[in-house]
Amino acid sequence: MAWAIHGLLLRFVLFAGTAQGLQLQIKRNNLPVSNSPLSARAGGLPLDNSADISYYAQIALGGQNFKVLIDTGSSDLWIAGKVVESNSTGLNASVKYAANSVTGPIKQARLDFAGHQIPDQAFLEIPSESKRTEGDGILGLGPSSGSFIAQRLSSGIGAPVLERIFLQNRSAPNFFTILLGRDKDPTDFFSGRVTVGEVLEDYPDIVKQPQLPIVKVPESESDDQHLQILLDSDGITGPDGKSIPITSSVDQTANKSQATVVLDCGFTLPQLPRFHGSEFRQVPGIGGAWVLPCEQEVNITFKFGGKMYPIHPLDMSMYFQPFTYDRGESPNYDMVLGMAFMRNVYSLFDYGDFIENSSKVSSPYVQLFSITDMAEAHSDFVTVRLGEVDTTASQGLKPTDAGTSSAKKLTYGIVVAVVVIAILVGVAIFILRARRR
Repeated sequence: MAWAIHGLLLRFVLFAGTAQGLQLQIKRNNLPVSNSPLSARAGGLPLDNSADISYYAQIALGGQNFKVLIDTGSSDLWIAGKVVESNSTGLNASVKYAANSVTGPIKQARLDFAGHQIPDQAFLEIPSESKRTEGDGILGLGPSSGSFIAQRLSSGIGAPVLERIFLQNRSAPNFFTILLGRDKDPTDFFSGRVTVGEVLEDYPDIVKQPQLPIVKVPESESDDQHLQILLDSDGITGPDGKSIPITSSVDQTANKSQATVVLDCGFTLPQLPRFHGSEFRQVPGIGGAWVLPCEQEVNITFKFGGKMYPIHPLDMSMYFQPFTYDRGESPNYDMVLGMAFMRNVYSLFDYGDFIENSSKVSSPYVQLFSITDMAEAHSDFVTVRLGEVDTTASQGLKPTDAGTSSAKKLTYGIVVAVVVIAILVGVAIFILRARRR
């Protein structure tokens, strides 16, 4: 029987061994990129998809090659190991995440990233150890107001990578794009790409999509600014085709039926409630995790700017155990849509006036281009999870015995609604706030 792993594999997996996600021995689908109708033929920097739980890019820092996790939910660059050709600033800093932090000296070195070069990029040099593999790190692509390094250095020399790139050519567009691939997808064989200031030639229509304004946080909380947008008021559709209502907890949101959503490619999937047949296991490299049969197909669609964005059922069948997040009295967002959602869209993030002293004065926005066809997605699920025998018509979601006898008699539609609400609201909605000071 196949199983889907439930475990908290967020950015802090890097603190438990950056490559340990690969120790699950999940075989990757290394079919030729050219066979895919969704292949990224040219442009940008290729990403390495590590079993759908993290995406890495190769960068050169001080003439050395490093593998860094691409993360739109943070802002700073850190590297584990020694960068020989680098200069010390004489300062130290700590970059804080939800479950851990890294601390080290702030250094500067020449950075080559996605076709751009920065002669003196600031970064943290972290000692390598068993929990942080030498040569690995994290590259944050979030707004500079959340940068811990920039708070320690003056005159802009501590600015994050994207801001340094944008300020080098102030007449160039201030946007970057991300395309994430799906492991074991039987029809689309690409691992992903990131671009800065250019659009992948396979997806020119991304620039024609609705411009979704990035919701700005209050000035007094600018260090909690993320790449966040508003979900439509009827923006979550369950498998029964009905929308599921949400009430926002963000004070500044005028329409409380619209949730504020953070798009974070460094964030893994939230969890489903426990079901009959699930087992708690110790997974090497992860620890305790819930596993359950993965033959259950779940279809969910999100809506932004009046456009529908369906989620591939293969992205809805690998969920992770809960983690405790401090919501705070006045949260700035309601939920996080991580890589499970972002594998279904080609994403463009325009920084607009996030970049100080730039010639561009427009407001920042996001554009999303759907790349998931639901008919093909269902066929993929049947091929990968059901051995090409479609049994989805007889499927149903059953809760654990922990509920009351009446709860056990819930209809399929009600249970699905509970599942979706749990996914979107019950877990993983406050990780980014916890990482800020």
